[in-house]
Amino acid sequence: MRKSVSKILLGLFILLAVVIVPQRAEAININMENPYSDTIWTAIVYFEDSSNKWVTRGWYKVNPNSTRKLNFSGSTKKNSVYIHAYTSEASWGGYGTDPIKRTVIKESFKYYDGENCPPGSNRRQVSLDRWYVENDGAVYWKP
Repeated sequence: MRKSVSKILLGLFILLAVVIVPQRAEAININMENPYSDTIWTAIVYFEDSSNKWVTRGWYKVNPNSTRKLNFSGSTKKNSVYIHAYTSEASWGGYGTDPIKRTVIKESFKYYDGENCPPGSNRRQVSLDRWYVENDGAVYWKP
């Protein structure tokens, strides 16, 4: 009887420890699908936990007829990202839920909210659509 009670108490203690100890949040993964024969270029705004700020970053290349998985391991505190994408013939951004505008340049860039976009050619404003993270920690983007 004493062994049974001890086992039950030990089991309850382990269960309680698992429930109480906070689990590490999953990183955000973005799956960018390109069903076209043209390259897609994308800019993304995501929340960076270490700086406690939103970051605007580009350009990520998605090859024709492929899917690229982007992992933002330092982004776990927010449940959404913002995406702008374009090819030589089309662009996507500004039509979805809660779009935002950011300055971009032709070259690769990264800057935090409150900072200016770095200098570069073809400086312009683009709209980015808000995409919510799914329960599995991923965003599935497809034009």
